[in-house]
Amino acid sequence: MAWAAAAGYLLLFAHYGAWDPALLALLGAMLVLYAVPAGAYLSVHRQRLAAALGAASQLVKIGGALAVRQHPTVEAVLTVNVLMSLPQALAIRVKPAFRGALLTLFRLVRGAPFQTLSLATTALGGLMQYVVAAAGGAVMLYYGFVLFQLSKMVYPALTIVPLMYGSLLTAADKERRALVDGAIILFLYAVPAAVMLKAPEALLAVLRPQELGNGELLAAMRLNAVALLLSGVQLHAWNVLLGVEPREILTLRDRPAKALLLDIAFFPANVLLTYVAVSRLGAVGLVAANAAALAYSAVVRLYYLPMWKPLLALYLSHFAALGAAVLVPPLPLQPSTNVAVALAVAAAYALYLAAPVATVLLAASPVYRQLALRLLNRRH
Repeated sequence: MAWAAAAGYLLLFAHYGAWDPALLALLGAMLVLYAVPAGAYLSVHRQRLAAALGAASQLVKIGGALAVRQHPTVEAVLTVNVLMSLPQALAIRVKPAFRGALLTLFRLVRGAPFQTLSLATTALGGLMQYVVAAAGGAVMLYYGFVLFQLSKMVYPALTIVPLMYGSLLTAADKERRALVDGAIILFLYAVPAAVMLKAPEALLAVLRPQELGNGELLAAMRLNAVALLLSGVQLHAWNVLLGVEPREILTLRDRPAKALLLDIAFFPANVLLTYVAVSRLGAVGLVAANAAALAYSAVVRLYYLPMWKPLLALYLSHFAALGAAVLVPPLPLQPSTNVAVALAVAAAYALYLAAPVATVLLAASPVYRQLALRLLNRRH
């Protein structure tokens, strides 16, 4: 299937006249590497290796960003994507040698409906770009791209998600494990969200300094802090739902599949909400619609979890911490168009706002107090 998709993309580009051999070779390599199934094995059986390879991919991304900045070409961008895909693709060397072709085929067929459902929800999410374009044109797509890039501040936190999912699968006390994992990953979401809410200019200066006077985009960035934290909540609730499911192979009758079906059922309403919000409110409406969809998805996942009450309390404590960061007086730092200075200013804000976020979480969440006591005991 991967090879067929790659061939289809190459023929499509060739048909429209984009017959650049180097470009097509890079695109084909990227599609094939993306399809290497080693990641599926790593995500279940080799979480530490998966996290290490994810970190290596992120380092390639950082170095690649500097390279693309010096040579901003399509070929450079695709080369970076190919190199980012290599660590996980090379992990195919550690995959198990499957024995028993018929048994393996049977297991694959049993799991295929759930995986297909997952792909369907992802594909529907991608269609929202067309809704945004229809409602707001190229300008709204541009704003959406800027907001998406700024949200990547949480990507380093995503490298530990496979570890947390693996630990939840084997944990005896799944509720405690889910709360501890949520406390760790959501703190890594709350701090950049606090910076986005309190000092969006500091972040915009890094990516789009020419937009520093754009009031609409800055207002959307502030609201995007809430959407960013909601995305962390939704991700954690989804991992918990998968981790507490006793079945090894998920089917359409299991709770995760039911949650995905409710996501699909919400898609028409999401299309309408996004179109109306973008048409009337612009970039702010775009973020508001996205936040509403994330909140709906998170609530659906909590509905199917037996430990939803303590998880909801944990999530609400993070929103309280985000609100407290707004009350902190601003630092006397101004955004700069110099990339190095802009990064330093953003980092200073992150360190500055981490303190009130941590203080509120320690006061409001028993999980954070337990983690703090454990860390203090280990130091002594």
